[in-house]
Amino acid sequence: MNRFIDFLVLLLLGFLIGFNVSFTFIIAPLLFSHFDHRTAGEITNVIFPYYFASGWIIGILIYTLIGIKSIKDKQLIKNYKGFVIGLLLLVITHMALHKTVLPVARNINLQYYVLLDEGKKEEALKLKEKFKKIHGVSSFINLFNLGLEIYLFQYYLLRERRLKKQSD
Repeated sequence: MNRFIDFLVLLLLGFLIGFNVSFTFIIAPLLFSHFDHRTAGEITNVIFPYYFASGWIIGILIYTLIGIKSIKDKQLIKNYKGFVIGLLLLVITHMALHKTVLPVARNINLQYYVLLDEGKKEEALKLKEKFKKIHGVSSFINLFNLGLEIYLFQYYLLRERRLKKQSD
């Protein structure tokens, strides 16, 4: 059972890393290089809520798997302290992106295009600057999450190997 749980934890973390890399470095750049900004933004507005939600949902699934595994091993949380704290941080930052940063960015972007359509270019440009700042925060958190996901993957993998060697 423990091997299956370990496999699932690593699989889920690997999925998160792959999802993050593909959206950040492949899908979003391709969309913005092949479509006008408005269309690409509308497409990412459809995709990114699922992407950001996947991070905190998968984080909670991993917490559940760790909880199941800790039923038999009472020292597990003590042995995985850095992992549990990192996972908590990952869940919080993905929730922040999904429930706070994304809705604010969407709202500003929507207002920007409404003002552009109304011919209020100067007011629209002010909103564009706000959007750039929020996008910068979002990008920073997203890259931080990628680093955190890689850290969690290697932490869990190496910790499992080390604990397995000690028990042999």
